[in-house]
Amino acid sequence: MLYNTLSFLVIIADHMKVFRVALFISLLMVSGVVWAQEPEKIARIDITGNESIDKGVIANTLKTKENQPYDPEKLREDMKNIYKTGFFSDVQIDVQDTDQGKVVTFVVIERPPIKTIYISGNKKIKTEDIREKLKIRPNTVMNIEKIKESMDEVRKLYASKGFYNTRVAYEIVPEEGYDIGVRFTIDEPQKAFVKKILFTGNQAFKAGKLREHMSVREKGWFSWFTGSGILDEEALEEDRKRIEAFYADNGYVKAKVGVPDVTVSKDAKIITITLPIEEGNIYKVGTIDFAGDMIFPKEELLKNLKSKPGTTFRSSVYQGDVIMLTDMYQDKGYAFCDITPLSVTDDNARTIDLTFNVTKGREIYVNRVNILGNTRTRDKVIRRELRIAEGDRYSATNLKKSKERLTNTTFFKEIDTKLIKTDEPDKINLDVAVEERPTGSLNLGVGYSTSEKAVLSGSISQQNFLGTGRKVYLNASLGQESNQFSLTFVEPYVLDLNLSAGLSAFHYTREMDSYDYKLTGGSLSLTRPLTDYVKSSIRYRYETATVENISDDASNYIKEQAGTSTTSSVTLSLSKNTIDNVMNPTKGVNTEVSFELAGGPFGADNDFYRAIGSYGRYIPAGFWDTTYFVRGTAGTIQSYGGKKVPIYEKFYVGGLSTVRGFKYGEAGPLDENSDPIGAKNQLFFNLEWIFPIFKPAGVKGVLFFDAGHGFDDSKGFLMDGARTAAGVGIRWFSPFGPIRLELGFNLNPKKDERSNYFDFAIGSQF
Repeated sequence: MLYNTLSFLVIIADHMKVFRVALFISLLMVSGVVWAQEPEKIARIDITGNESIDKGVIANTLKTKENQPYDPEKLREDMKNIYKTGFFSDVQIDVQDTDQGKVVTFVVIERPPIKTIYISGNKKIKTEDIREKLKIRPNTVMNIEKIKESMDEVRKLYASKGFYNTRVAYEIVPEEGYDIGVRFTIDEPQKAFVKKILFTGNQAFKAGKLREHMSVREKGWFSWFTGSGILDEEALEEDRKRIEAFYADNGYVKAKVGVPDVTVSKDAKIITITLPIEEGNIYKVGTIDFAGDMIFPKEELLKNLKSKPGTTFRSSVYQGDVIMLTDMYQDKGYAFCDITPLSVTDDNARTIDLTFNVTKGREIYVNRVNILGNTRTRDKVIRRELRIAEGDRYSATNLKKSKERLTNTTFFKEIDTKLIKTDEPDKINLDVAVEERPTGSLNLGVGYSTSEKAVLSGSISQQNFLGTGRKVYLNASLGQESNQFSLTFVEPYVLDLNLSAGLSAFHYTREMDSYDYKLTGGSLSLTRPLTDYVKSSIRYRYETATVENISDDASNYIKEQAGTSTTSSVTLSLSKNTIDNVMNPTKGVNTEVSFELAGGPFGADNDFYRAIGSYGRYIPAGFWDTTYFVRGTAGTIQSYGGKKVPIYEKFYVGGLSTVRGFKYGEAGPLDENSDPIGAKNQLFFNLEWIFPIFKPAGVKGVLFFDAGHGFDDSKGFLMDGARTAAGVGIRWFSPFGPIRLELGFNLNPKKDERSNYFDFAIGSQF
């Protein structure tokens, strides 16, 4: 009974402390007039009521001291400071007059310490997850405000999972001695989903267009997988800002999105969100001018700007222009230039006049380049990737290229560059700090594809051998229909020149429907970058091939391929790759042309030449974080000297990497048994729309259209007889490796042909 009374008094004291402070301050203010007439000293300071908190802790907060003049203002500060410690629910001050002076007594009531925190009623969310959100912890003093904050955090946690109007109550539970426990009891509601997102006041853009810019989505068919339909209030606030930014990026610079109106149905199952919009007027770019330090002709600056007079004002373009101008000046050495954008809005003309004010500062040169953080990778390996060196005039573009090149080595987890000012005002030191990542790997896996069947694979690789940047790969795969072994060594800088060399050996076997073949050989290649994105290479290949185990019912053409032959060839290639991210491409071009000559001056049995050209491009779609991909590939292989093109060197069109909706090679020539026999020419095109399905896991969907074929007659280059297919697919970089599932539909199936074909692959790049 005594304990419950004490707890009640503590809680009441928490709620009454503001009143007590105000009352005490008022009394001091009134009495201060009298005291001021007869200033007295403080004879003694006493502290009472503390149980576990040492008096010294309280005394250290006091400004009032013994043998000093009595000061009511200091007492007011002392009371506040004691409260601020958080250890006490109530503080009172008693002042007594004595012959020696004033005796001041601070009477405190401690908050009881929390020994245990109990959580009950939760079934939908783990107890550990709830504890992480609490603002109180065991072995701390009780604080009613912190308890209330904890209850709010629990409600927010439930709301983020789709449980709204969650009721949370607390109870103070007696523990041993002066300790207490706090029990949170949770009454979980049913899960609610966002069913409708509505807008009012939108005239320029339809609701569907505005929803594209929101992370909060309506519940749909795939919500069980994507997690859409859950209301996150913080995300909704960001969505409001994103919609305003979208309007501003389309000329509506004064558009406002009001506070969302969120309503929950009576049964707490359905949520409706309404966002009020005030669009305002659309504004265009008025005049454009420059001020300050001009080192470029005004005409050149205007030409490079994306903002143009008379066009719709777009905030993102405006910001991009500032970045572009900054880069222009920094590329001339003005590392610390400042571009200040100024805009003047004319509401009558509905225009925005733009002025870019330039302060160029000093022309800066690089004094020293310091490499930091590398414990394994040699300095030389890092420095050779840099496009800025000691003594160079500073260039922002070259610094960006340097970071890109270091990133593309895949040796580093983090790369940070800093400009450090020196004693010389026109020189800086450049610090390049890296955080290394493991570059060696041992992988074992199981893959499957509709063309290769089940495959057991293993690989040992070292991307940064002994910190030199050299690469070593050992790969092996054993499958139902194919086996492959290879060993590759790459020296990225031969004799410290900008020239890479690769040496590889391989053995490959494959079972076809009517025959088997095996290849054994090796290759040597040299590659030289011509620019940051363009490279040329030359490759020599020598291999021995055997066609065997030909079935009795195979065609005569296949039977003629029986036996062993050798190939000695040289391939020249030129390629350009500007793709932004190999794992998640969104923009850029990958194009390559190559020419291979076998036999003739290089000897061996087979005489042929092969030419291949390909062009692929990723294009941001501009909505829903989606991407377009287009690709075209053409190739020809021809024999000379009275020889024939080996069957295993021909083009096999049909399958995941060429024309989907067909089995491997079946979009090309077939023999009388309907077995693919390869083609001397190939031409195919791919068009894809890639869209996110579940962003957190990196799951993407694809809609595609393919057209092309393999053929022997040159008329095929006019797409005469081309095959077409369309379909859908899913792609995922899973923990088990890349997974690809695609269903293609043959748009014009021939007699006895399947109308669709499903391709499935695990462990192969997209």
